[in-house]
Amino acid sequence: MRHYYKTHGKHCYLRSFQSKCPKCNAIVLFWECTHGSKVFFEYPPYGKLVRHFCRYHKGKFNVKKKFQIIVKKPKGLLDYQSPSCPVCGKLFKNISSLEDHLENLKKNDIYHKLFFDNKISFEENLHRNSDLPKLHEQPEFGKINIKKEKKID
Repeated sequence: MRHYYKTHGKHCYLRSFQSKCPKCNAIVLFWECTHGSKVFFEYPPYGKLVRHFCRYHKGKFNVKKKFQIIVKKPKGLLDYQSPSCPVCGKLFKNISSLEDHLENLKKNDIYHKLFFDNKISFEENLHRNSDLPKLHEQPEFGKINIKKEKKID
């Protein structure tokens, strides 16, 4: 009784015989398993079977193409910088959510209360931070950091 396993191995041999490659007419070993897999191997087989790679298509088809690596920037994420809490760094969708966050935490958290006592407005802090050039080479948690490429003139 044959057991039909789900993986290939010594148990899944069905038949093998000497044949010719239909593309390059080289003498190969045709191997078929119980799963229906058909493979050509180099003939004569010495030790481990070596898969036959046809020499007919040695030009454009058999060579791996070296494509240029394209790095795409995420759309929409870098156009608008979302407001973040200057104390804990949490990101918000709009300024009203940030104000609600600060109002709720100024009663419970010491750091938020100290920030609120200094009375720095969100817009001034946001514009002041965006005007400064960023010198961070290390990625920051929760923010998208993209290094600017050096342009060669």
